[in-house]
Amino acid sequence: MSTGEWTPPELRPQDELKAMIAYVTEHGYGTTSKTYVRGLLAALNWVTGATAVSPITGTSLGRPVTGMDASTEHGRAYEALYANSDPALWKVTQDNGTKYTLAIEHALSWVTGSDALWLPSET
Repeated sequence: MSTGEWTPPELRPQDELKAMIAYVTEHGYGTTSKTYVRGLLAALNWVTGATAVSPITGTSLGRPVTGMDASTEHGRAYEALYANSDPALWKVTQDNGTKYTLAIEHALSWVTGSDALWLPSET
């Protein structure tokens, strides 16, 4: 059991986030669908402040997104993948497709430090 203090999740550096946006915008993301790419960009644009409204909950923070905000929206994206979730969350998946919601879930996990995605420069 760890005795260290809990620290909130932190966002990756802005230049890394913007590099991912530029790459995905120009090249897509491997062999994934356009729907998946749309989800990646929706999440990344929200985190970098290019769009004000979060992609799953539709929340407008009125301030820059923090690691905790991204982590919370990530959890809501995971919930939105299931039909028995909050109807408003499930509607995002119904309206945009499972790949869209899954991409948001992956992107928001990645922005707080997971290996859910990769940039070609990282391989």
